[in-house]
Amino acid sequence: MTKGRTIRRVVAVEVAALAAAAAVARRRPLMAVVVVGAAAAGAWAAFRPGSPIFGPVLRRGPEQPRAALTFDDGPGPSTADVLDALAREGVPATFFVLGRQARRHPDLLRRMHDEGHQIASHGYDHGIMVMRGPRYVRNQIQRTEDAIAEALGGEGPSRLFRAPHGFRGPTTWAAVRSAGYRMTGWTAGVFDSADPGAEVVVQRSARALGPGCILLLHDADGWSPDRPRAHTAAAIPGICAAARDKGLQLVTLNDLAA
Repeated sequence: MTKGRTIRRVVAVEVAALAAAAAVARRRPLMAVVVVGAAAAGAWAAFRPGSPIFGPVLRRGPEQPRAALTFDDGPGPSTADVLDALAREGVPATFFVLGRQARRHPDLLRRMHDEGHQIASHGYDHGIMVMRGPRYVRNQIQRTEDAIAEALGGEGPSRLFRAPHGFRGPTTWAAVRSAGYRMTGWTAGVFDSADPGAEVVVQRSARALGPGCILLLHDADGWSPDRPRAHTAAAIPGICAAARDKGLQLVTLNDLAA
């Protein structure tokens, strides 16, 4: 289910909840308030990546002079350029990879691993989890784990999971936890997925970076796997320079959260 379809479906549920509340409002006003409140809270939590309503989320590290660059949706056409830029800067990052893409680009998974980057799970095919049950979530995680282990000769990902778009449903956190993973969000996203240009990505990143920051970037496109992220790759030197100017060491998420 795509992002737009998910949002429309949740809106439809909200409308149905409001209609139900209106139907009982005169006879049972307290119940109507509860129905409306629960529906509003659920919708807010589903689309708010850092909301604790559907379970705890790692969205920031300790207030220390460190930050983490994280990349979603790859590997893809621009991942090699991202890795080249990180290598020149001497900066490790965390890649939340799609299992589908791991199968397409096992060489890039091996390069991430060999160059000291952290590999984490973003699900198998970028399927959105808001309206999905625990079996679907666990299947997405297991298939991705298998794809990464196949690429890395048996070694699986680190035990961090980030839901596509950060969208979650009422059962997502429990399913992620039962699979042995920790739900992960981010402190700031800079909307590099809209391809605003490298300079804009650098400017937004520089404003967002601070102690404990988890910065969301993209090395690929979850919906269009062959679409490049050239602006993001080109922005990496400027992002790293901004972090240095602020006295921040860029580390993996494991090191940031330690």
